[in-house]
Amino acid sequence: MSATQVPAFGLTPAQINQAAPAQWRQMIRQALADTRCATPAFLVEDMGAGGEPQTVTVQIAIQERVRPPAGPAQWWDVPPIVNVPIVVPRGGGFSITLPLKKGDNGLLVFCDTCFDNWWANGQTNAPPAQNTPALPVCPSGSQRQNEVRRHYIHDCGFIPGMWSKQDRLTNYSTNSLQIRSDDGATVIDVSEAGVTITGPSVSLSNGAGVTVGTASEAFNLEAASVTAGNGGTTQPLMTQAWQQWFTAYVLPHITTGVIPAQPGTTTILQGQ
Repeated sequence: MSATQVPAFGLTPAQINQAAPAQWRQMIRQALADTRCATPAFLVEDMGAGGEPQTVTVQIAIQERVRPPAGPAQWWDVPPIVNVPIVVPRGGGFSITLPLKKGDNGLLVFCDTCFDNWWANGQTNAPPAQNTPALPVCPSGSQRQNEVRRHYIHDCGFIPGMWSKQDRLTNYSTNSLQIRSDDGATVIDVSEAGVTITGPSVSLSNGAGVTVGTASEAFNLEAASVTAGNGGTTQPLMTQAWQQWFTAYVLPHITTGVIPAQPGTTTILQGQ
């Protein structure tokens, strides 16, 4: 082609050479647009009563840019995803559960493959994998895919806890482990110095007893009230009768080490 010739279709040789790579790049971009990995999300309703069925309905927190059949591109919500399994710490026969509520934030993670059969059966009724023909009666416990697919929008799990700057915790501890209410009113704090429990009340139930330290160590209880689990109203542990008994019978005899018994049947401690 001479320098004076008009190139075919009005394209230069460089543009023609770039056409095929541009098409491939567009195909790759489209494939990536349909491949979901993880995204922030929030609950659109409370978890079911009693924690059942331990799935939630989730709204993806990021809008998608969609080009309708006619008109300019628009920002659309992805429709809520229903029956999403929750992901909480669990193992060794123990679990940490959360009372998930509408509006709770978290991370939605999309699995590589269809997990319908695994979700329904776990490791039971698992067929043997065909790459282990020598063990036809000893399946590994893995399930086959109900439908061969990758990164499908409904193959996801919700991990509670990822939050935005608007929902940051106040007084976040950077030197201890805490189990706490968001407002900080109730806290179990575990650090190298020890364990501290802070809250409006502490209740112990269904236990044979509580042992703190050894017989040679002191036990110090500082609380406005103690619930003894007898079904009654929470009351101060030390009653007026205890104060009178301590003043009349204990203080005068502390130096002797012999404290007379309390006469009568007056209740000295609540729950006695």
